[in-house]
Amino acid sequence: MSEELDDLNETNLPEDQEHGKRVDERVEEHKHTVIPINGLYENWFLDYASYVILDRAVPHINDGFKPVQRRIMHSLKEMDDGRFNKAANVIGNTMKYHPHGDASIGDAMVQIGQKDLLIDCQGNWGDPITGDSAAAPRYIEARLSKFANDVVFNADTTV
Repeated sequence: MSEELDDLNETNLPEDQEHGKRVDERVEEHKHTVIPINGLYENWFLDYASYVILDRAVPHINDGFKPVQRRIMHSLKEMDDGRFNKAANVIGNTMKYHPHGDASIGDAMVQIGQKDLLIDCQGNWGDPITGDSAAAPRYIEARLSKFANDVVFNADTTV
């Protein structure tokens, strides 16, 4: 019975006028190699994990900053006029350089500000000891501290 169906299918297949081949022969030519899903997962996951660990999660040995922190500091330096800037404006300016969204920039900025060393803060920046979170970026303000201007952006001490 199955042999009859195979014969029937082979005889009824349309022929491609342009190439002079049966449709099933053309399909065979365009088949792709099959890669097991676990092979794809292993390769892609390892590539992405290596990128995240080496390029985003671990602070750089030269300055101790992660990329988002470095971009925030650069943005604060660009906006530095001695006045406090709304954190939302700093985040918006930093988004020109950081492709991962405003939430990650805001969280990183709050973490830098809570250490009270590189950023002078105004408003409710939260408390890392009690776990209180910071207010929304539109309610808090920041500027570079004198220490950051003297040390982080000093041409004699930085690369």
